[in-house]
Amino acid sequence: MRKSVTAIVILLAVVSFGAKKWQAYVGWDKNVNFEEIKTFAYEETLSTSVVDSAPHTHEMIKLLIIIQLQNAGMTLVEEDPDVFVTYHTNQNQEMRTNVTMYQYHYSAGWWWSPLWGSGMGISSYTKGTLVVDIWNPKTEELVWRGAVQGVVKDDMGPKKAQKTIETALNKIGEEYRKQKSKTP
Repeated sequence: MRKSVTAIVILLAVVSFGAKKWQAYVGWDKNVNFEEIKTFAYEETLSTSVVDSAPHTHEMIKLLIIIQLQNAGMTLVEEDPDVFVTYHTNQNQEMRTNVTMYQYHYSAGWWWSPLWGSGMGISSYTKGTLVVDIWNPKTEELVWRGAVQGVVKDDMGPKKAQKTIETALNKIGEEYRKQKSKTP
């Protein structure tokens, strides 16, 4: 079993993100020289992916991760990779309470006395998480983790889902570059 090298609490976006705002997180082992990592292989994680519930989305996420790594200069290999890569997803139903402020107004009855009124509504939404893990196959230690979390819309088509997943993976990359620039 892979050991977590970084102490980071991470969640990440799922099948399709619908929110314009999401939060990305990254963490990596500061002792790993990423310049030496040239090859990778994709490893399936059936229990934490969407392969069973949404096979087309699974293939899309997998392909987009592979493309991101290839664009970063790494080579996909079938045997003896420098690192393995995979993803995990999760989604939770969240509740939101919307409260309107008290308002001073007059009633429409036969008398004109002031009334105080307010309202409250409860709505639910789905929060999704996508985590991308990269680990050393020899030590089985996690060397890098990127995650993004946001609100999942139910009514996305394939093109919008692809665009959203690409944006989420780019957000992880941006956060990685930002954090890496801060390290000496």
